[in-house]
Amino acid sequence: MSHNFKNLMFNTRHARVSGLGNPEGSTKAMNMLFAIRTIQERTGRDLGATFLSGTTISNSLTELYLLFKYLRPKEMERQGITCFDGWAAVYAKKSTDFEFSVTNQVVQKERFRYFIKVPELANFYAEITDYKTTEDVGVDRPELNEQLYHIPPTPQQEIFIQKLIKFAETGDATYIDREPLSEAEEKAQMLIATNYSNKMSLDMRLIDPEYGDSPGNKASHCAAKIAEYYYKYLDQKGTQFVFSDLSTYKPDQWNIYSEIRRKLVEDHNIPEKQIRFIQEANSDNARKELFRDINSGRIRFLFGSTQKLGTGVNAQERAVAIHHLDIP
Repeated sequence: MSHNFKNLMFNTRHARVSGLGNPEGSTKAMNMLFAIRTIQERTGRDLGATFLSGTTISNSLTELYLLFKYLRPKEMERQGITCFDGWAAVYAKKSTDFEFSVTNQVVQKERFRYFIKVPELANFYAEITDYKTTEDVGVDRPELNEQLYHIPPTPQQEIFIQKLIKFAETGDATYIDREPLSEAEEKAQMLIATNYSNKMSLDMRLIDPEYGDSPGNKASHCAAKIAEYYYKYLDQKGTQFVFSDLSTYKPDQWNIYSEIRRKLVEDHNIPEKQIRFIQEANSDNARKELFRDINSGRIRFLFGSTQKLGTGVNAQERAVAIHHLDIP
């Protein structure tokens, strides 16, 4: 799981270029770098560590540089590359383009968007990389059948979107019904706006429980879609997985998992005993038993987060649909 250590510190003068991640990095990643460097110093070569991942590069060009920083320090030194800016000058190109902002306005953004000297970079990468596709290892999986399910905003969401735009433009937190921002919060104004935007799009009750339920919200639409598949594949005991990372199950407070379960039971006459949350299986034995129950069709619905339900879950024998409430 080397992708858990992508957040490594790096220095750059490209302070106003978007999409480079957090240059300060994490302590966990720095500890990993120290450990690998210790091994490399003992051998005197770029050896001693093996990284395994299904998502080596997922978000930014810096991830490829940091992979080389971990595993190829001597080769980078031989090429005269001592920092991210040196690597970017050789292998990456930035450009300015128009994008939508948090407040849905068109703004200019400068990003590293392209690799250059691709053959040389590919050879550099291939020297330390062995990869297998699903076809190589013979994974049997169906063709992707993806449906983007668009729903209109509720009246409450439409009102709050306008408040959120005002907050993002002015920094006045009273627009979104919270205390004025502190000095530290002012620096994270757009991060706060993005957080509120994500919560609002999932369910207004994540911002304030006073908003209450709405027949047009995402929980209602999702419950109806789940029920549609449930009755369509009733004879086959078809199973379904529901992902949400923003509002995961907590037994003592409102969350989207419990809300959709309530709607499935009360509005669609689905037995509650057929619905489970991955967080309830808190041991290896409990998880294995849960997966057996899903594969047998005794449990028909499993809710979870990407982290807990995304990998190592062999419970898909009767799966007919996977629902994502918020895209990771």
